[in-house]
Amino acid sequence: MLDQILQESISKIQSVVKTVEDGQKRLKEKDDYFSNRYRDNMNLFAAVMPHIYDEFKDFKPTNRAVYLEACGDLNLYDSALKTSLFSDTPKENAIKKVNAFLKKPFKTHLDLAQNQAHPSRHVQYGNRMIDVFYREKEEHKRPVSLPKFVPAMVLFGLEFGYQLEQLVSLRDIKHLYIYERDLDYFYYSLFAIDWQPILEHFNRDGHTINFLLGVPPKDITDKYLVQLEENGFFLAPETYLYRGYKSPALEESFEEFRLSYPRQAMGWGFFDDALIGVAQGLKALPKMDLCLFDLNKKLPRWQQEIPVFILGNGPSLDNGIELLKEVRDKVIVISCGSTINTLRKVGIKPDFHVDVERMRQTVDKLTFFDEGELSDVVGLTVDVMHPDFYQYFDRTMTGGKPGEAIVTLIGTALASEGKSYMQMNHSAPFVANLALSYCDYFGFKNLYFLGVDNGYLSHENHHSKHSGYYKDGKENGFQSFALEKTIPVPGNFGGTVYSTNYMHMSRIQLEALLNRMHKVKRLNCYNLSNGAKIDGAEPLAIDDVMIFDEPFNKEVLIETLYKTFTCKPPASLLDVAPETALKVNEFMDTALMLKSGWKNLESREQVVQLLWQYHRTLYLMKATKARYLYDLLKGSFTSSAFLILSVLYQIENENVAIEKSKEVFDIWCEFLDEMPEMLKQASDFIDKGDDHLIRNYNG
Repeated sequence: MLDQILQESISKIQSVVKTVEDGQKRLKEKDDYFSNRYRDNMNLFAAVMPHIYDEFKDFKPTNRAVYLEACGDLNLYDSALKTSLFSDTPKENAIKKVNAFLKKPFKTHLDLAQNQAHPSRHVQYGNRMIDVFYREKEEHKRPVSLPKFVPAMVLFGLEFGYQLEQLVSLRDIKHLYIYERDLDYFYYSLFAIDWQPILEHFNRDGHTINFLLGVPPKDITDKYLVQLEENGFFLAPETYLYRGYKSPALEESFEEFRLSYPRQAMGWGFFDDALIGVAQGLKALPKMDLCLFDLNKKLPRWQQEIPVFILGNGPSLDNGIELLKEVRDKVIVISCGSTINTLRKVGIKPDFHVDVERMRQTVDKLTFFDEGELSDVVGLTVDVMHPDFYQYFDRTMTGGKPGEAIVTLIGTALASEGKSYMQMNHSAPFVANLALSYCDYFGFKNLYFLGVDNGYLSHENHHSKHSGYYKDGKENGFQSFALEKTIPVPGNFGGTVYSTNYMHMSRIQLEALLNRMHKVKRLNCYNLSNGAKIDGAEPLAIDDVMIFDEPFNKEVLIETLYKTFTCKPPASLLDVAPETALKVNEFMDTALMLKSGWKNLESREQVVQLLWQYHRTLYLMKATKARYLYDLLKGSFTSSAFLILSVLYQIENENVAIEKSKEVFDIWCEFLDEMPEMLKQASDFIDKGDDHLIRNYNG
């Protein structure tokens, strides 16, 4: 029996060897044909995408077992997978795979949820748009096959390009993103297919083809987001995903893309929030010490090496309280949000306290402290923060919240003084994200996460038992997680942890920043939390933590931070009212543009093109003095454009789909009509909050 199996295996190997040898003989005979195609393609890329030409002009493939099938198509034997890339008829096989996808395509998905309790006008108008979506979803038949006009598609796995040829010939794809991790495959596509008609397809009417070649899984989302922002975030939840082939490497990349999806489809912001940020930022500006961006300014090395504990308010914080007390004078302690109340109860005062949310409720938790109790703690925040935050700390530092109109206003004013404003990237959605952003900014190299759980094992145990969420060991009514929709994620020490959407997004943002930090500096980062695993932070049991550093002078550190990283606010913005800084006439011109052009639209393509033109007009404002208009409008526009697109592509009948998506557009126009009056009253947009936290929080 074993001899028979061995003989079959030998026969199979011999057959494969003969197939490759015969195919390479055929390829040699056709060498001139394929060499000419390679030269034509390379000349084409040299003219239109020189960066790709430069990358491949001296490229040497790792796998050289390329051969020509009898049908005239190229193939490649993969020794690792012990199989050829294609069948003996590669193009026929590509046609079958593409046709199967056309009949039953796969695309990204975002649940549309209403929020009836939120008072903002953005949310109220959004709820009306979502009403249209669900009403029409019930009344009309949904399309099953891939539409003729595809707003966006990500192709995972180019292979030799045979499937790409079919996709482009059969469907009009506006924005195509090609991800191929194996550079050999793209190299061989230069011999296998004619790239000219493909590139010509995308060189018209705002179509784009975007290459993600050889990108490691951890970098795929960062690279994709750069291109997605330019093409329009509103397309992210309506993007078709095509998988060209299966391999462990490609599966890893696809999984990374899937898990990081919240970075693409959440956190867009909205108009009301932008106004709140401007009103609060300008009100608090005289109290701010602003963070400067200057690559030449760094802390002394001994200060960079000080261990830093980033403390969240998750259940795991309770496990580390004794450790914190033991090492307190040897480390920097940063409290995140409500963690500061928890630390007070257990007798630990942080060195720095970080808050990021602009709502009044963020400040309300600080009312539980005695006057002057936090005077020696340094407050770290961003420029959208509620003005009352600054009264609790003698010293604060304020960085820019990326994508906010207030950032543009402050940054422009500082630039006129020859200074650059620091934007705290990856600083949302939770406070731990901003804390890590500050650690990156300061250059700290030894970091410990504790209580940064980003999930929980049980919805009844979602925060520290010492936190304000509990009283006498039971939830006090401030917030319950019993009805939260959760996502199972890997635990830091194994097993499964349950994460909410925002917890999941926070973890993804932490991972994205840690990935960048590891690339640019020597970083030691440890996760002591029994919560969600954070890639880039090494799991470390609390009992295994060893801090051998000596106590240090914290006042010297703080003085150095201020001298190195801060400046006073720009004089030109002091005492400027928000409604003055935000020019209503310029805004009204932009709003008029965003309401125009809908008449006589007869196809999905025309609707998508119009939305894209709106987006491009806003996007190009980023490079002008009117960037603040982009910052004000991009969030609400992106959400509304996505909802228009959602209705447009959920109804099979194209004429009906256009008619119903117009209903969503009309609601967006109502919101645009209301915005100028909101701008004129921008000073009133300082959040007044409510007494929910004061009544229920056990601070």
